[in-house]
Amino acid sequence: MNQFDTRYEIRLANSSDIDLIMDFIDKYWKKGHIMSQDRDLFRYEYQDGNQINFIVAIDKNTRLLEGIFGFIKCSDTKDVKKMDIWGSMWKVRESGENMPLLGIELAKRVFDITGCRTQIGNGANPNTTIPLRRLYFHDRTVRMRQYYKLNPETEEFKIAIVKKKPDILQENNFDTKIMLLSSINEVKENFNIESVNSIPYKDSWYVNKRYFCHPYYHYSVYGLKNGSGKVGALMMVRLIECNGARIFRIVDYIGDQRLFSGLSNTFDGIMKEMNLEYIDFYNYGFEERYLWDAGFIYRSDDDPNIIPNYFEPFLRENVDIWAHYKLDGTLFYKADGDQDRPNKMMEKNQGGQGEL
Repeated sequence: MNQFDTRYEIRLANSSDIDLIMDFIDKYWKKGHIMSQDRDLFRYEYQDGNQINFIVAIDKNTRLLEGIFGFIKCSDTKDVKKMDIWGSMWKVRESGENMPLLGIELAKRVFDITGCRTQIGNGANPNTTIPLRRLYFHDRTVRMRQYYKLNPETEEFKIAIVKKKPDILQENNFDTKIMLLSSINEVKENFNIESVNSIPYKDSWYVNKRYFCHPYYHYSVYGLKNGSGKVGALMMVRLIECNGARIFRIVDYIGDQRLFSGLSNTFDGIMKEMNLEYIDFYNYGFEERYLWDAGFIYRSDDDPNIIPNYFEPFLRENVDIWAHYKLDGTLFYKADGDQDRPNKMMEKNQGGQGEL
């Protein structure tokens, strides 16, 4: 208990707070934001039984919702040594009557309320969230790295803007075999997710919810086989169709990163067969030499090419994704947190479908 508890009721939200939070998002986060309009998507992202994964601050006198801190679970584990969460929507109502640093207090409370090992931020605002995380939480802040592999047979690019085709220096000495895993049961039969010691820790519950049960997007989950023929890693991919063209986005990866080295020929065959412009892979913490071996290059500040990130609506510009963390070895991927989700109202099962 501290001074904030005198003024506010600070607690974990429940299902009866959904309308209150959605209305708050519409008024104080962004008018018409999808999380203020699409109740099904809101519940998919944040509901956990009767619990809603938001820390809320309600003024005890006015009963008004004054602040929110949303989060998304990386797993369903009860082991506090593995319990990691991603921060999501973080906002305090702009009012001269609110206590100073209420938003900081909400972000601090998430540790006590959830018992999490670490709270990671993906897609953080570099002008607001990133400075606050540095100042008040002493977090490390990084810009995620976007890697891409162009289809050498593409002559006209309708999604990317390619001013210079890069020289590829790759040294892959083996071919990694892949297999499509069509359900979480197939994943469990071929790969022990729970044995992967990573930060954040992801389990089969998370993979099932995030990639097999998404209400709008279709993801393909692939097992990457090692030399003995056993699946040693999972790779999650989403096909995007835009401007009459197609691309593949690698949005998550769990397991042995070395297996990525052997995917160069596989990716080349996929791009040719499906007439893809390119494949891209936002990440941070992935061993770069394995990306080079697979024929990917880093989109550096000196790179003249444009490899878009936003497709709803489509924005033909390079976009940096910022993140924050504390623990050494923390990994970031495109679909972590609330980053790879619809930004507008959609029909069920849209978002592009395809298989390698």
